[in-house]
Amino acid sequence: MPDKFLLVDADGAHARFAVIEAGEPPATIEMIAAESLDELIETLSEELSKLGGPRLRGAAFSAPGPIFGKILKVTHASLRLDKDVLSERLGVADVRLVNDFTARAMAMPLLGPEALEQIGGAPPKGQAPAAALGPSTGLGVSVLNPDGFVGWVATASEGGHAALAAANAHEAAIIEHLRLANPYVSADRVLSDAGLLEVAAAVAHLEGREPRTGGFGELVAAGRAQDPSAREAFALFSGWLGAVSGDLALVAGARSGVYIFSPMMLGWIDLFDRDLCRVRFEAKGRMDVYMKDIPLYLVLEADCGLLGLSTLYGVGREGSTRGTPSAPS
Repeated sequence: MPDKFLLVDADGAHARFAVIEAGEPPATIEMIAAESLDELIETLSEELSKLGGPRLRGAAFSAPGPIFGKILKVTHASLRLDKDVLSERLGVADVRLVNDFTARAMAMPLLGPEALEQIGGAPPKGQAPAAALGPSTGLGVSVLNPDGFVGWVATASEGGHAALAAANAHEAAIIEHLRLANPYVSADRVLSDAGLLEVAAAVAHLEGREPRTGGFGELVAAGRAQDPSAREAFALFSGWLGAVSGDLALVAGARSGVYIFSPMMLGWIDLFDRDLCRVRFEAKGRMDVYMKDIPLYLVLEADCGLLGLSTLYGVGREGSTRGTPSAPS
C-alpha cells in the first residue's frame, strides 16, 4: 500500500483536508468544522476512519497566523495548532506547520493561466521573486523566492499588519475616524470583510448619513444597488489593495508579480475596481517606471492552500504527475 499524506488548511472556524499520495495533487477535498484543536483532531480522526485508516507518512497543516517553535496560533480566532499534540493524537511522526499564505505562495508555480486574471503589467521578469497577499478575515502576505537552482522557496510574513497609509485628505479622514475605535489602523484591519463594514460606516459618518446596519452580505447588496456609502467603501478597498500590493512588490522586489488570493473577493468581483487598483499599484513616485511592468494577478481559484501544501510531498517536482510547474519566470 503506498504511503499517504494528510493536508489540512484551517481558518479558525472550518478546515479543508485531503489525503494524497506522494507527487499527487489533492483530488477530493472535504470540509469539516474546526474551531478548536480538540474538535479538529476528533473530526479528522473520524474522517480518516471512514477512509479506512490510511497509513500516514506525514501531515501538513496551514492556518492564518505566525509560528512560534511548535505552535501556530490563528490570529483572528482561538484555534491553536500544536505540532506535538497533532503528532501524538493522529499517530503521525512527521507533522509540519505552515502559515496559510506561505502555503498559497507555494501553490503559485502550479497555477495555470485559466486560474489567473492579470491586472496590468508585462510578462514576469525572469528568475525574480513573486509575492502573495489576500484579503479575508485579515490580510495574509508571503513571498516566493527563486532558490538559485530549479525551484522556489516560500517565506512567511506578517506584512499585512503594517500600518495603512493615506494617499489624500479623504483617505486620511477615513483612517482618522477608524482610529477612534483602535489607534493602530493596519492594512490587515481594513482589507478584510469586517474592515469593509467599518470603512462603509466611516464613509457614512463623514458624509452625514446614518451608517447602514447589517452584515457583509447586506453591504455587498447595497453596493450593487448603488448605495453611495457602500460604493465608496468598495472603491477605497480597491485603491488600498492596489497600494498595499505595490508596496509589497517594492519591498520584496517581486518582479515576477504579485498574486491576490481572496475567495472573499470572488464573491463580489463585480464591485472590485481593477483600474483604480492598478493605478494605485503603480503610483510610487519616482519608482513608477519600475512598477509599470510588474504584473498583478487576481487568483480565480478559491482553494489553493491544499495545493500549496502538496508541494511538500512532491507535487510539481520533476517526475510527479503534474510535471515541472510553470513557475513565475
